[in-house]
Amino acid sequence: MTDIHSILKQKTELLCKGVFLDEKLIEQYKSQGIEIDFGRKGGAGPSGGRYFLLEDNQTLVNVALWRNPKRSNLLLGDFKDEHFEVYDKRIKGNFCRLKLITNPKYYSNDHKTSDGIEMKKIALVHGIDCVATTIYQKCAYWACGEGCKFCGIQVSLATGATIEEKTGQQISEVMTAAKQENRCRHVTLTSGSPEGEDKGAERYIEVLRGIKKVHPDIPLHIQLEPVNYELLSRLKDAGADTIGIHMEVMDPVLRATITPGKYKIPHEKYEESWKNSIEIFGKNQVESYLLTGFGESRVDFVNDLEKVISLGVIPFITPVRCVPGSKKVMPTMNYNALLEIYQKAAKLLIDYGVNPLENKAGCVRCGGCSAVNEAYKAV
Repeated sequence: MTDIHSILKQKTELLCKGVFLDEKLIEQYKSQGIEIDFGRKGGAGPSGGRYFLLEDNQTLVNVALWRNPKRSNLLLGDFKDEHFEVYDKRIKGNFCRLKLITNPKYYSNDHKTSDGIEMKKIALVHGIDCVATTIYQKCAYWACGEGCKFCGIQVSLATGATIEEKTGQQISEVMTAAKQENRCRHVTLTSGSPEGEDKGAERYIEVLRGIKKVHPDIPLHIQLEPVNYELLSRLKDAGADTIGIHMEVMDPVLRATITPGKYKIPHEKYEESWKNSIEIFGKNQVESYLLTGFGESRVDFVNDLEKVISLGVIPFITPVRCVPGSKKVMPTMNYNALLEIYQKAAKLLIDYGVNPLENKAGCVRCGGCSAVNEAYKAV
């Protein structure tokens, strides 16, 4: 089934449930020339998964790969004709077929930057052609015990999978390598929240300028907490094309427990920065990651969505996913409930004239971790 409504349903279910990957099959896949693993162990954004294409060969989905068969009724099965069969043990039949997005060649240990750092420690490819990196891999909220409960930003640093801070030159060199493989058409830059009133904007400005000198043609996306109009303007002037000011949790009660550090930032600050960002970056170039699955009221969530969309902000709605190995096990979002949220969000986007398909760079353009784009297409 490749019609957009079927694709939307399949993608939403995969985002919520992920699939069970039997470790015994990894060697079998390897003998067929397929390298598959359990994905990132930490970092910002949904981790512990791999990117696949659905059967229409264009819809991207970030699928969690679980070691525990109890985590999902969907199982990664046989590899045939360049696709994995996904088996649904509840209906005792096939659920869908997935095509794995292979890792770029520059992930091999012999690919290093000019200062001797393995390129895969500097930036990874998200989806098909989005080079992504966390420019500063620490967070002030983690340091004081107020880190967001769903975040694994310092996990990958602790395991040695990345380095604490990346420069514009290092990122540019990885982009060059990725471009040679046709794997870099836009870039996502994110960061932990550092100390200081600028929220890391000055660090971003330096990195952006460094990248734009080498790659003036590649659209760049940045993500940070609310900042003032002047800093937003300087970020745009330095080379940022799109921006994400991520609230993540909208329910005020849940915000206090799930994002205790960021909870201290008033909602009004987000609204002010969203409005200023739309003025500076332009229509359809401002987004906000919004997580769901914490047990929030669905009615309240949709009402809050409307407030965000009415301002011109694209909501990047994603089901919460626990960090692999973490003792903080997050709840599983009901996929039918999320499907309804996506459908209502899409209608609101149409009603308020907000188009996620016109976004130039970053999570919204990649689209692998959310089905908001597919819902928009299905209206």
